[in-house]
Amino acid sequence: MEIIAAQTSGFCFGVKHAVDSAYQLLDQNEINRAAGQQPTQSTYMLGELIHNQTVLNELNARGMTKVDDVADLPYGAQVVIRAHGVPPQTLEALALKGCEIFDCTCPYVNKIHRIVRLASENNETIIIAGNPGHPEVVGIQGESQNPTILLSKRTQAGEMIFPDAPAILVAQTTFSYEEYLAIQAIVKNKIANVRIFDTICSTTEVRQKEAKEIAQRVDLMLVIGSRNSSNTMKLVDVCKQQCGETFLIENPIDVRPLLVGRDLKALKVGITAGASTPERIIREVIQEMTEQEVLTNQQEHGDVSFTDFIDNIPQLKRGATVKGVIVRYDNENVYVDVRDKSEGKIPRHEFDADPDFDLDQAIANHTEIDVYVRNIRNTDMTKEIVLSKARVDFGKYKGLIEDAFANKTPIQVKVINVVKDGVIATYGGVDIYIHRTQLEMNIVNDLDAYRGQTLEILVTQYDPDKKRLRVSGSRRALISTARKEKADEIWGQIEAGKEFDGVVRSLTTFGAFVDIGGVDGLVHVSELSWNRIHHPSEVVSVGDPIHVYVKDFDVEKKRISLGYKRATDDPYHDVESQFPVGTIVHGRVVRMFQFGAFIELAPGVDALCHISQISDVRLNKPEEVLVEGMEIDARVLEVSNEKRRISISIKEVEPINPVRADEVYEAAPEVVAPAAPAVEAAPVATEEALEAAEAAPVATEETPEAAE
Repeated sequence: MEIIAAQTSGFCFGVKHAVDSAYQLLDQNEINRAAGQQPTQSTYMLGELIHNQTVLNELNARGMTKVDDVADLPYGAQVVIRAHGVPPQTLEALALKGCEIFDCTCPYVNKIHRIVRLASENNETIIIAGNPGHPEVVGIQGESQNPTILLSKRTQAGEMIFPDAPAILVAQTTFSYEEYLAIQAIVKNKIANVRIFDTICSTTEVRQKEAKEIAQRVDLMLVIGSRNSSNTMKLVDVCKQQCGETFLIENPIDVRPLLVGRDLKALKVGITAGASTPERIIREVIQEMTEQEVLTNQQEHGDVSFTDFIDNIPQLKRGATVKGVIVRYDNENVYVDVRDKSEGKIPRHEFDADPDFDLDQAIANHTEIDVYVRNIRNTDMTKEIVLSKARVDFGKYKGLIEDAFANKTPIQVKVINVVKDGVIATYGGVDIYIHRTQLEMNIVNDLDAYRGQTLEILVTQYDPDKKRLRVSGSRRALISTARKEKADEIWGQIEAGKEFDGVVRSLTTFGAFVDIGGVDGLVHVSELSWNRIHHPSEVVSVGDPIHVYVKDFDVEKKRISLGYKRATDDPYHDVESQFPVGTIVHGRVVRMFQFGAFIELAPGVDALCHISQISDVRLNKPEEVLVEGMEIDARVLEVSNEKRRISISIKEVEPINPVRADEVYEAAPEVVAPAAPAVEAAPVATEEALEAAEAAPVATEETPEAAE
């Protein structure tokens, strides 16, 4: 007789969590009673906590009562919510009764609740693939403010006329995976705007696929579980499609009639179990089959019997190192088949410490790993096996680190913690300390930014002689070596005008130092922007990528002067074409001095209107007729690309004269400056410098002087 047992069988995460929580609650109540602290509340489960009568009877015997309605609960009762979850209205009713709630809703179910709740708030149509009346489905429907559409078969989806509105499709966690795929295809064709969520529990999906594969290979397929369990009955349906001899086993004695009259020598039997089936029930079924095999006396030498199957399961011992196959994982643990019907569990963080280990790939490939048995705890329900991968890896990676230290070979590590003066990284479970001065070429202040990063380092200290292994590493050493190699390459090829992609390393008042790949060059503050800036931080920040070009360099002194701003970015670039002499331009007054006003013609382009070119009368200062922000029209008198200058005249378009009601002013002479040949030949002036003119003394924005 040959047995093929499913690796994914028995309690799922959600059911196990609910049952364990119930037993822990009852254990605590018994402890309180023993200490003389009688609990004032009674303990209840709202609905069947698990679809297994044996477990329900045990819970009831220990003081937990099942009720189906909140109305049947006394005030202040302890209430355990099963993995299926409940509608929000039920939680509100429990709160009104003053109940102490122990919510054991499966995380997968909680995820569906959130999806439906948000979609309902957005007025999307809610479509659920599930079994009518199932507690989980009832809880999901309760999250929607509007009526939902429930599909239990693909034929219903084909016949359904869906509303012409945005919709979502979710599935009960234990729904048939193949049926859900068929429903998805139909819904996609019927609804243009539909979001489909993969909400079938990953364990359920794997369990069904594995059961289907086993059922194809055996003569007799046994599904252990309760007919009240939705996921168990789905397994039965899946297996029946592949093996006509598929039977539901609720009690171990149900096996007996199935073996009568069969040739056990040639019989192939497959076994799987629903998510509500305790491990010990699975063992009892196997034991019952073993006894029936012995009674029939049909075993021959060399055949694989159920007795052999059980005997071949290794007897795990604390402190032993055994081999196991990873079968699944959740947020907290990774579960490993160690050939002991109870799966062992390894804390998830042990795998996070190994950045090269792909859990999904390991499950798909049935990867076998070495694990250390930390602890074994037997309970009435099952056996808890606590394993460690890190304990085994430590010895292996310790040797690899020693080799890396001796040969100066770089290794990749993952930062897992931050301490006062550095970070702690891990290499296969071995902690490596990296001081803050060894992370970069400069001292790092924000160590938290490195948490979770994978770094390449050089092992700089390896001390195995003390009680605790001490290992230190340096990333700076590798960066320094790489920079030196790159610097030699740059100095060998450098030339004026050569462009580089660099990174801003530091800022000073006079400019920014830029790393162009092993060499630092200076971008002077005047080279960062065409506009006047007071500090480089107005344009760039440390860490910014920046494209620069070489302006000048000195190989002997190892100095490089870099440029950043481009001529084509100069707002005065080709102003002669933009503002030809004689054209009328429109602008805004932005600054005024005693010698004149600066008018913004375009972003970054200012022209000077000399005080003599504002009005027909002699002005003492531009503020007599102008205010900042005032819009004016003027004629271009002179423009130069080379000198980046523009001179304009307001009065040649429309002079702006002061209005004084109590005085009469005579018009100023046509020539306002005795030595000036004509008003039209007014001197060109800019913010940087005003050339000497007979009509007005030299004046700039920095050192304005009165213009006569």
